[in-house]
Amino acid sequence: MLGDDEMKQQSELDIIYHVNDKPSMKKSIPLAFQHILAMFAANATLPLLMGSLLNLTPQQTTILIQSALLMSGVTTLIQIGRFKGIGSGLPIVMGTSNAFISTSLAIANDFGIGAVLGATFIGGLIEFLIGRHLNRLKRFFPPLIGGVVILTIGITLMPVGIRQAAGNIDTGSPKNFLVAGIVLVSIIVFHQSKNKLLKSSAILLGIVLGYLVAFFLGMVDFNEVANSDWLSFPNPLQYRWSFEPVAIFSMLFMYLATTIETMGDISALTRGAEGREPTDKEMSGAIMADGLSSSIAAIFNAFPNTSYTQNVGVVNLTGVFSKHVVKVGAFLLILMALIPKISTIISIMPEPVLGGAAIAMFSMVAVSGISLLQSINLNSRNMLIIAISLGVGVGFNMVPEATAQLPFNLQMVLTSGVIPAALIAIVLNLLLSDQKS
Repeated sequence: MLGDDEMKQQSELDIIYHVNDKPSMKKSIPLAFQHILAMFAANATLPLLMGSLLNLTPQQTTILIQSALLMSGVTTLIQIGRFKGIGSGLPIVMGTSNAFISTSLAIANDFGIGAVLGATFIGGLIEFLIGRHLNRLKRFFPPLIGGVVILTIGITLMPVGIRQAAGNIDTGSPKNFLVAGIVLVSIIVFHQSKNKLLKSSAILLGIVLGYLVAFFLGMVDFNEVANSDWLSFPNPLQYRWSFEPVAIFSMLFMYLATTIETMGDISALTRGAEGREPTDKEMSGAIMADGLSSSIAAIFNAFPNTSYTQNVGVVNLTGVFSKHVVKVGAFLLILMALIPKISTIISIMPEPVLGGAAIAMFSMVAVSGISLLQSINLNSRNMLIIAISLGVGVGFNMVPEATAQLPFNLQMVLTSGVIPAALIAIVLNLLLSDQKS
């Protein structure tokens, strides 16, 4: 087993840009687009689903997507900065959390979009308070818990990449898998290049190549681009809020999940970037930024924001850990929010293109979890905790129909993957005596 110094040296071998490095704008802009492409579809998913569920007009749905992009850029700036202890100061990309999709849609169906935004605002404030007092809770989150969380996130996201590779149009067709395969193989080839620029841009180049192939295969329709506006600004508080106790309670479960997920993302990032565990200030700041970002997002008609695990996969895969690059990406997201035509070009990207990249990115997240678990003493006690946590967390996530007869909120908790795995790991870690050998 590698010691911390050895792991740090091994980690730095694959790093092209460190956290505080500032590549030139000529290099930063394409590297920033790499981050944007990785998270764009996920950021737009909940607004699109909300528009479909509530039969919103195309203009109303566009406003939700613009709001999501605007808030993703703004909240990313909050996260990578450190103002009065808020923010991790690390290259973390923020955006609308897909973990909240089912809960948000259920609330919207019962109470309307105003109840979703009201619950988003309250839940964000509570997560902010959790982050502020994290020092009192840190004994519940040793590296063992972080490793279980990161590994669970990676494993439960892998099927998402496969589903995207299969496509939502003509699902599972050879054409879809051909495009996804070209993207995945391209990422591998570019990643192994001795050219520093090609290696650091592997995901972007793979996605661009896949997009071009999809276009020539007739999988891209540019009509939506022609119909979109050149310039517009989403105004705040476009919906009347309501505060429904049931909606708020349901949201709180998911905010707990996203708090744990963010802790896992931060651990995976610092371990990949510098071969170390995150500091208390970084972890606390990240969670406070998560919560504050969600509350601000609600004011601007956007849904809960959190750190994007796929972007942690991007930096670990490419070796580009520069927060300067992420900052450039944040400003590009804000710009795209104001120019709908640009964002539409990316939003119409066929799912198999993103799927090919997602397979690589999500798998790298799982590998980061394995790396973190290797740093602990894998005695029989710890291996049992890992096994039971993964078994239950991943198991219910893979077989959601097993919870069909349970109350809806309990279904949400059990099938999330992260919550049951983390809770079981925390409880067993506290109850089982710690073996030294």
